[in-house]
Amino acid sequence: MLIENNEHVIQIAICDDDPWITGQLEELIINAVSNLSRVDISIFYSGTSFSRAIQPGCPFDIIFMDIEMKGIDGIQAGHLLRENEDNDFVQLIYISSYEQYHVQLFDVQPSGFVKKPIEPEVFAHKLISAVQKVIRKRQHGMKKFLPIQQSGKELLVPFRDIMYIESNLRKIHLYTRNEQIDYYSTLNTEEKKLPASHFIRIHQSYMVNCYFIREISSHKVVLLTGQELPISDKKSASAKQNYLKFRGSLIG
Repeated sequence: MLIENNEHVIQIAICDDDPWITGQLEELIINAVSNLSRVDISIFYSGTSFSRAIQPGCPFDIIFMDIEMKGIDGIQAGHLLRENEDNDFVQLIYISSYEQYHVQLFDVQPSGFVKKPIEPEVFAHKLISAVQKVIRKRQHGMKKFLPIQQSGKELLVPFRDIMYIESNLRKIHLYTRNEQIDYYSTLNTEEKKLPASHFIRIHQSYMVNCYFIREISSHKVVLLTGQELPISDKKSASAKQNYLKFRGSLIG
């Protein structure tokens, strides 16, 4: 799986059947985070239209949801959101003038509650906290990918998908289970981007993901696919030592 690394935009949804409220929230959001991050705001005037927008997957990072709406209300929409475990990290913030719903909201894992009438300072504080949480999560997620430059684009390859990397002069051949990706770099450069905890250098020209090693000896590794890669004499001791350290970390 490859992900093109476009500039990140935080996706925010507002779901409320009162156009005055949605307009107020949109203005507050723009004013509060204009200097913090780029945002894209989607507005829904019913739980029904919102529910359609999150099928088959939710594109939003933060959702501000009214509770009392005709048809599908905010609580039902929240349950539909949480039915998909991929949406567990979506921040769902409810907006209502009624506090008696707190117990009913427990099962949909709300990230917050904003009381109507909305106090701009209180809302801004909750919003900025939610935006910062999204940014931290994305930064953490970025650490799980190898960024590579190919054809003028930056692509992100998940570490877990990489079986091994081979270098030939200044060209890199990266192998996953499903594809080969070729680009210009050096193995020394790529090695610095990869976590030493589970990528080991076995040769001047090879680096291997320990999760894909079936067996290792003094002169070769055998991958889960059955493919064999050479271990150089110079790297033999350190490769075996680092692999045993990796295996120990799995047990411990």
